[in-house]
Amino acid sequence: MNVSQFELIFKPQSPEGPADTVLQGYFLKISNLEDQALSFRLDFTTSPITDPDRSLFDNTVVFVDTPGEDNAPGTFTLVADVDAKSFRLNPLVTVPAHGTALVAVLPSDPFAMPGCTPPTPDFECRGYVDISLPALFQFVPGPGGFGVFQQVAQSDTPVDVLLTPQNRATYFKPEGSIGAQTQSSLPLANGAGKMSIEPGQPFGLGGAALQASELDDLVADLPESAVRPALLATLMGQIDGDKMDLVAFNATLQAAGINLALEPRKSQAQKKSKAPRPETV
Repeated sequence: MNVSQFELIFKPQSPEGPADTVLQGYFLKISNLEDQALSFRLDFTTSPITDPDRSLFDNTVVFVDTPGEDNAPGTFTLVADVDAKSFRLNPLVTVPAHGTALVAVLPSDPFAMPGCTPPTPDFECRGYVDISLPALFQFVPGPGGFGVFQQVAQSDTPVDVLLTPQNRATYFKPEGSIGAQTQSSLPLANGAGKMSIEPGQPFGLGGAALQASELDDLVADLPESAVRPALLATLMGQIDGDKMDLVAFNATLQAAGINLALEPRKSQAQKKSKAPRPETV
C-alpha cells in the first residue's frame, strides 16, 4: 500500500553563490490500532539509477524508535544493490499493540565516522514509500535438531493503522552554524491518516514456478541466516517433482545467489528397470 513520497537531501539550497546546506530526512510515524503486536514491511522505491549521489544505496542511516527501544542505531538498514529501484527496510518494524513507532531515514554523509572528513554535500534522492503486513515464518524445532517453518498471516482481517509522514530539515549556514529547522507533514496517498492494511498470505510452492524476487522476499525478512536452510528444506518439501520445472527452478536459485540445485530422485520402478539381470548358465 502506498504511503507517501519521500525526499532525502544533503546539499546546498542553491547551486549558485553562498547558500545554506540542507539536511533533510524522511520520518514516518506508525501507530498500531490493533490489540496485538504487528510487524510491518517498508519499501522505498526510486527510479533505477547508478549515480552514487542520487541512489539510496549506501547513502542512508536509519533509526527506529519504538515504545520498547530508543532509536535502535545500527539495527535497521535499506537493502538493495546500487542499480536497484526498490530498497527494503530490514528487518521488519515491529510495533506493539496500541503502540507507535517512528522510522527516520536520513542521508548518511553528515554522519561520518570519527576522524573521517564528511564528504562534500551533494546528495539528493526522491521516490515513494510502501507499507505492507507480510506473513511471518515460525520455526518449529523437531527431534534430532531438525525442524520446519510454518508461515502464517499476522491477521485474519485487515489491520488499522495511523500513519504520519514528514520531511524534517536542518539548514546549516556557510560557516557551519544552524540557521533554521523545519518539519512539514506530507500528503498521504489515500488522503487520510487512518489506513487499513490487508495482511499478506502464506506462500507455498506447490507446482507453480518460483521467481527469484519471490525467493528474495521469503528469506529477506529472516534476521538469522542460520535458519534459512531449514526454510528452503521446508519449501522444497512441497514440490511435486513430476510437475515442477526443475531446470527453471534451479536457475531461480542461482539468480537468488543460492548455490544449490535439485534433481529428481529415481522412482523404485526406474531403479528396478536398470537393475542388472541375473547371469544365465
